[in-house]
Amino acid sequence: MNDDVNGGKPRSSAPSPRQPVVAPPAPPAASGVSAGPDFSGNAVDARQMQGPAVGSEALSAGVRRSRTASHVVLAMVTVVVLVALIMAVVFVPLPAWLVDSGQTDNVAGAQQVDQTDLTYYCPSRMALSDNGKYGDSAFQSSEGNETSSARYSAFGSVYEASVGAVTDGSVADNKKLTGDDTLDSATVKTYSGTVDQGSQAFETRLLKAKSGTGAAASVASWASEGDLKGLAASTCVVPALEQDFLLGPTTTGATQQLSVANFSSKATSLQVQVWSTEHGSALQLSTGNVVNVGANGEATLELSAAASGAEALFVKVKSKETPIAAVVRSVELDGLDAKGSDYAVPLSPACEKAYLPGVIGDDGVKVFARAEKDTDLNLSWVDAHGTSPAQTQRLEAGKVVPVDLGKAPDGVIGLQASAASPVEVTAKVTRQADSGTDFAYVTPSRAYAQSALVVPDHTDGTLMLLNTSERETKATLRGYDASGKPAGDKQVTIAAKAGASIAAKDVGDHAVMFTLKDGGDVSMGMRLTQSDVTDAKLASVAYLGSSGLEPHNMKVWVADNAGIVH
Repeated sequence: MNDDVNGGKPRSSAPSPRQPVVAPPAPPAASGVSAGPDFSGNAVDARQMQGPAVGSEALSAGVRRSRTASHVVLAMVTVVVLVALIMAVVFVPLPAWLVDSGQTDNVAGAQQVDQTDLTYYCPSRMALSDNGKYGDSAFQSSEGNETSSARYSAFGSVYEASVGAVTDGSVADNKKLTGDDTLDSATVKTYSGTVDQGSQAFETRLLKAKSGTGAAASVASWASEGDLKGLAASTCVVPALEQDFLLGPTTTGATQQLSVANFSSKATSLQVQVWSTEHGSALQLSTGNVVNVGANGEATLELSAAASGAEALFVKVKSKETPIAAVVRSVELDGLDAKGSDYAVPLSPACEKAYLPGVIGDDGVKVFARAEKDTDLNLSWVDAHGTSPAQTQRLEAGKVVPVDLGKAPDGVIGLQASAASPVEVTAKVTRQADSGTDFAYVTPSRAYAQSALVVPDHTDGTLMLLNTSERETKATLRGYDASGKPAGDKQVTIAAKAGASIAAKDVGDHAVMFTLKDGGDVSMGMRLTQSDVTDAKLASVAYLGSSGLEPHNMKVWVADNAGIVH
């Protein structure tokens, strides 16, 4: 010990092999500075011993603080990015290549709608407006031995067709049209009956709407005695929201009875407007301008009472709720003498050129015409060689203008009417015999690519064809017998702007139904005869127009509307 204190060399502190090394006890912890030996026995400052522990803790705390700050910054950046993405999706249009292509054809566009259910109104037989018995029986009016016939035909792809009463009829009472289906489309479904008991509804359901498919029907009414002597005929009428008529006089002895049929299960109100030869504006009718027609019912209006004393009338019938069908029964008497009777059917839409097949040589011809604008009406005769001028007449807007053409020249097959503005025309043709007079209304006939015309039982006739084009054209007539089987064919060549007449028996010996096929340039009509009337040597004249065998369709624009709740 003295050697250590006095600065001598220290003795070795290594323990002897027999003595274990024992570490000195740790000094008590002190907040102050104290000295203590290290493991080698040297004195060490307490602050030097604490240094490493305090530095570690500070480093750990700094790392923790750094990590927390990083997390906060990352979270803020993420929120900013998410908000920016949401704003971009909401307000910025996406590129076209990121958007799926939609089925735009189903969203908006034009769709063609075909009509496959057809309905026709076939009026009851001719009748007097007033059947009352007044005064001495020798001076009473009489319908005589009036009788009728009707034929209904369906052509092409037809599912079924039937005929039944317009009013108070049940489906069970309907008559089915029949045909020989073994010959496929070569046959016609048909049925023949009468209209003595009332008007008939002819309904046809098509398998497919296409050219050559459709229906045609007609009625005829005749008498050899009484006040309705002569022959009257009408094609069956297709319902529409508006129908127009040009009619003869409402002077003493002349009656014009409007008959309207409503095939809907809902009643409807009609507005009837009438123009005369005196006024360019509609007349105020003495019976009122409104006609109510019940569901599945008929109604009549006496035009001769509503607008009496006129030389001619133009009548417009409008329905707001449902399509209607109408005809006018026109009867003329001069005291006890019958002057004829006929049905007036609705006119085709006003046009600048109209063709009337069925005006023939030796007819007394009076044309009734009307236009919405002032214009000149040019009338021409049509024969087998072409046209020849008949007369030019000035038309005042709104007024009905009668044009008396006198007797038609020999060889005439029809009449052509043309004007610079659309016009509506009708020809009233008259025939005289020793025992009386008869008349018929000949209305314009449209030219179809395919059309049909049917002849009622117990009548016969001659087909009248007019070529409406500027070139020679060929047409094919086909006839069918009463059972619907083909009865014959005939090819017809018609010069430009000319006509042709063909007797029904020249198409086929037993042909009573006819179809015409061409390029859409030929209009067709028929002049009828009836043997009972002819044998009685009575005046007799009647006309039938053709019906188109073309699809009834229209284009409808459709679009999705988010405001409609499906």
